[in-house]
Amino acid sequence: MLHTEPLEPADKPAPALSAAEVTATLFVDNFESRCGNCQKPTLLHGMHRHTDISGFQPEPGGGCGARFVNIASRSRAVSDARLRELRPDLPMLGHNEDDA
Repeated sequence: MLHTEPLEPADKPAPALSAAEVTATLFVDNFESRCGNCQKPTLLHGMHRHTDISGFQPEPGGGCGARFVNIASRSRAVSDARLRELRPDLPMLGHNEDDA
């Protein structure tokens, strides 16, 4: 079968490819939470993406935009039960849903 649609001119830019989504772990420590992608402070509650940098010098809109896909802590003082309590919407890093 013949191709009947006109060809695109050679100087026309190619359509942009969609970028892969950036994901991150939400790390919770004793006194702060951080984005696992850029390691900058982030809000713990109500955030599905790292949109704002929180802390003593907050930067609204300064986050890396990564979507939080799980939660973890590098501190032994923050238990698995506490992580589940803080963000029940996020699975814990390295845990299966069946382990809960």
